[in-house]
Amino acid sequence: MFQSISWASLIVVFLGIVIHLCAGIGAGQAKRKAKAKRHKLWCCAWRDDLDTLGKLKRLAGVVAVVSLLIMAVTAFSGRLAANEMMTGYTLLIHVGAAPVFLLSSIFILITWSYQCRLTEAEWDELTKRFRFQPVKTKDSGLLIKLTFWGAMFLTVPACLSIVAIMFTIFGSHSQELLVGVHQYTGLGIVLFTIVHVYLLLRRQGK
Repeated sequence: MFQSISWASLIVVFLGIVIHLCAGIGAGQAKRKAKAKRHKLWCCAWRDDLDTLGKLKRLAGVVAVVSLLIMAVTAFSGRLAANEMMTGYTLLIHVGAAPVFLLSSIFILITWSYQCRLTEAEWDELTKRFRFQPVKTKDSGLLIKLTFWGAMFLTVPACLSIVAIMFTIFGSHSQELLVGVHQYTGLGIVLFTIVHVYLLLRRQGK
C-alpha cells in the first residue's frame, strides 16, 4: 500500500512541476537577458550583501535539503523498487542524517517563521481559493509559505513517532502504527519540500 501511494504521489507532484515549468517557459524567455548578473549561488538565494544571520539561514536550508535527500533516498529506494525496509548500512546512513535534518529544521523554523507568516492579503487569497473564487496569482508567495508550514508541521509527528518506537511502553500493534505514521509523514515532508524548493528556484530564477 505504501509503495503504491508513494509512487502515485511522486508521479503526480513531478508531473505537476513539469506542467507548471512548461507553462512558464514562454513568459520566462523574455526576461532571460536580465538574469545575466545573478550570483553564482542564486539557487540558494545567496547575495553579497547578506549579514551573518542571513548566511546561516540559507546554509541551514541547504543542510536540511541535503540531509532530507539522503534520508529520502535511503528510505524510499528499497520501498519503491522492491517494497523492502531499510537494513544494514542504509539504515545507519538514514539514522545518521536524521539528527542533522532535525537540528537544521529547528533553526529554519525559528529564523524563517516570521517571514513565512501569512499576510492579510494571503489569508484573503487562501479564503477565496477555498471558495473557488478568482484570485490574482502573480507574484503570490502563498503556496511557498503553505509548503513551508506543511513540511514543518509534518516534521513533528515524523520525529516523535520514530522516537516513541524506542520505548517499551508500546506493544507490537502500536509500534506498527507508529512506523506507519513515520512513513507517511516522511513522505509528506518529501513532497512538500520538493514543491517548496521548486517554487523557490522558480522565484529566484525570475
